Amino acid sequence: MRYLANAYGNQAFWPRDTARQAEVDKWAEWAKINIAMTFTVPVFWQVVRTPKAEQDQHANKHAVAALEHKLALADAQLSEGAFLCGADLTLADIQLGHILYRYYDIDISRAELPNLRRYYKMLADRPAYQTHVMISYDELRAP
Repeated sequence: MRYLANAYGNQAFWPRDTARQAEVDKWAEWAKINIAMTFTVPVFWQVVRTPKAEQDQHANKHAVAALEHKLALADAQLSEGAFLCGADLTLADIQLGHILYRYYDIDISRAELPNLRRYYKMLADRPAYQTHVMISYDELRAP
């Protein structure tokens, strides 16, 4: 992603200023490590791929709580701007944003994270997000 951002991204998406770029990079790495890894296997695969009768509801609730503890950091950050790093969409928003479609789409109880919800709705209104992120994952569902 950094290569593509460097080659094709504008100044707002991937800043040339190293201090600003480091801020974007920090949130991109945070989303990749803390959110994607805390969501994909412990939450998404358990809820979507595991048949309902075989799911450990206690473990699912614990996994969602651990994820939302981290998402609360994004919620706080998003209280300061439209996107993770301010007023403009950046590479960091791609890293976090692509997870949010499935997070908000699967059948789980979610914490009230108003800034994250607003952010997700804003992303979901974008045609590129609708085309490239909000795609069916029905083939991944448990039979």
